[in-house]
Amino acid sequence: MNPVRILDIGDMQNGFLQPDGRLSIAGAHGIIGPANAFLRAAAESGLFDHTLVVMDTHFSEEYAHSQESRQFPLHCEYGTRDWELAVDVPGLPNLRYLLKNRFSMWLERDGSGAGIRDPVRKAAYENLYRFVEGPHDPRNGVVRDEYLRSIMHGGNGAAPEVTLFGVAADFCNRYAMEGWVARGARITILGDLTRGIKKEWPEVLSEVRYRSIGPGSVRVMSSREFLEE
Repeated sequence: MNPVRILDIGDMQNGFLQPDGRLSIAGAHGIIGPANAFLRAAAESGLFDHTLVVMDTHFSEEYAHSQESRQFPLHCEYGTRDWELAVDVPGLPNLRYLLKNRFSMWLERDGSGAGIRDPVRKAAYENLYRFVEGPHDPRNGVVRDEYLRSIMHGGNGAAPEVTLFGVAADFCNRYAMEGWVARGARITILGDLTRGIKKEWPEVLSEVRYRSIGPGSVRVMSSREFLEE
């Protein structure tokens, strides 16, 4: 039985990857070119069945009241250049987007959104943590776990294989990994296409909290090794 193959692209946005980003991560700009090369190869060779693009998405109307504002300035505000993707994803299969305003893609939105008046921004807020077909006009979103249940096993019961890359290894990406593990997926992290704010993946995975992850559940390799494999 062939497992469903899912590509999870995490927060590859200008706010994190560009030198002038509101929360620019040291060294992250250098992964844009290799990431685009990998995405082109993936699109051309049909490596994946589904593509999930996760985007950090904040709103100035409520950010000051969020938990995240205690650690970081406002960044990736919806509709700004800071929020836009820094990589090219058109051509990837079954492309869906998930917008989130907390570190983890597995939580629910933080705040009430009561101060958001613009109809497009309000629609984006109301579709946080739902899968949508396009981030610029996010309507009719599908509940996150409902959508994932519909794609993860493809009717054959095999554990899905999730390939994960993006930023930041020690924040949003670690939580993405945790959620996929909890859902029974086997995970490959593309280490050369990932950057952390304070820790990179080897240091993250060495933490005591991850010692219980079963062998074979999570591995780290380069995008070149993945394509060769």
